[in-house]
Amino acid sequence: MNIDRRTLPLTALRAFEAFGRLGSMSAAADALGVTHSAVSRQIKQLEDLLGVPLVEGPRSATRPTAAGARLLPALGRGFDALEEALRTLPRKTDSVDVSSLATFAMRWLIPRLHGFQAMHPGLRVRLTSDYAPVDTSASGPDVAIRVGTGPWPEGYAVSPLFPDCTGPVMTPALAAGLRPGFAGMTRLASSSRVGTWEAWSQGAGAPLAPGKETVFEHFHFMIEAALTGLGPAVLPDALIRNELDAGRLVAPFGFQPTGMTYVALLRPEPSRPARLFRDWLVTVAGS
Repeated sequence: MNIDRRTLPLTALRAFEAFGRLGSMSAAADALGVTHSAVSRQIKQLEDLLGVPLVEGPRSATRPTAAGARLLPALGRGFDALEEALRTLPRKTDSVDVSSLATFAMRWLIPRLHGFQAMHPGLRVRLTSDYAPVDTSASGPDVAIRVGTGPWPEGYAVSPLFPDCTGPVMTPALAAGLRPGFAGMTRLASSSRVGTWEAWSQGAGAPLAPGKETVFEHFHFMIEAALTGLGPAVLPDALIRNELDAGRLVAPFGFQPTGMTYVALLRPEPSRPARLFRDWLVTVAGS
């Protein structure tokens, strides 16, 4: 094994450090904005490179081995040192770093970004996807888009965009055969937001018939499954407005607020591009 600065497997090391710091593959995947399998694959590649096992135990309770536990503190110190070094660098003023939930970025933000670019052609938007709490370090985003009830990071300006409203949606063909409680249908769900069917059922006062669920890792997978007619899915209206307007999906029971809100979070001492992007977000969300 011959590893030096030229061959450091930084992506794999970052995946293993996130796993050790957060305590699970799923939490590391959320923090890095990738899938569970991607984190597992990176750690396996690191194990193969180093020639020692770094994790052990079943998929649902994976833990560091003795060798992994020895490596983690050094990794943590190394990434802390990198963050501190980055913190001393001035931030560029001709660009804005934006962190967004992946499905929100794909289905709401990106289709509207041309409007911001037309208004500010000299500014660059660097967009990344992330489901984790906002990275408040110096290398973190200028603007973060999240959904929830808070609390939000201290010192960040919080701008509400719109309430999160969800309801069951399906293809018109499925809706034509809809029975009480969605009997006989395979309900679609996402592991990124657990309990949506139960929450909708309680809020709407509509009991669900016994049935099975197909679970997808991300909302955008579930949306595509709903569009193919695989089953009904409880989804936020903001993410499927185009499909509803075009009649590709229908919402027989409408939508109801979940109590959560989509927000734009602006870091302390923001740059001018960051303020411009936040202001544009608020304007577009309210139109």
